[in-house]
Amino acid sequence: TLPNPIRMMKSITLALSLVGAAAFSRSPMRMAAETSMVKNGWKYDQNKFVGGLPGAIAPLGEFDPLEICYPEEMSESDVKRLREAEVMHGRVAMMAFVGYIMGEAVTPLTGKSFIMPTAVSGPANSHLAQIIGEQPIAFIAFVCAIGFAEIRRAQIGWVSPDEALFTLRDDYYPGDIGFDPLGIRPDTPEAFATEQCRELSNGRLAMIAVAGLCAQEIVRPVQILENLGIQREIIA
Repeated sequence: TLPNPIRMMKSITLALSLVGAAAFSRSPMRMAAETSMVKNGWKYDQNKFVGGLPGAIAPLGEFDPLEICYPEEMSESDVKRLREAEVMHGRVAMMAFVGYIMGEAVTPLTGKSFIMPTAVSGPANSHLAQIIGEQPIAFIAFVCAIGFAEIRRAQIGWVSPDEALFTLRDDYYPGDIGFDPLGIRPDTPEAFATEQCRELSNGRLAMIAVAGLCAQEIVRPVQILENLGIQREIIA
């Protein structure tokens, strides 16, 4: 019999959490927030919106109606942690949006191939459960790859948990993990801020879009493009 997928996911999550806590190397605490460092042309300013980070984009501008980010009552690390979460969720959502559409529309991605370890069909919301049921080992490898990537990101940007919990390093810019294989990173602070705004805009839109795709398939369990009247053969 196949292992219970929910029990398997809980066990993997617990294991990765324990590994993550031990993955940091010991290092001295960085300088205090009062002596904020300049990172990619940005220096923390508690008197500015989100500490002066890029992202106040027209037409909404300084949009934070719930005052989730309130620099006057938060530390620099707290502000950077919120931006880190936004950037990372935006990046995942951008990949997820492409995954929803491509995974349902392109024939090689909906059958057994070098990308998918088993045949999948139907709405994208059900694809992961199909893989867990048919190829649990492949799912474990997938989760481990994500876990190791997250551990590496934490090692780059976060203070070791035995020194401080939920604290970003003083010399770390939210989302800047040094991954730039195509060499497209801007050279000037102004250009960097512009690209950061573009990434945030696309990431925010993708988060809303993916939430809509997921909800749509829950309400009406058919593929997104089929729901719009677009047949898979046209895309393929």
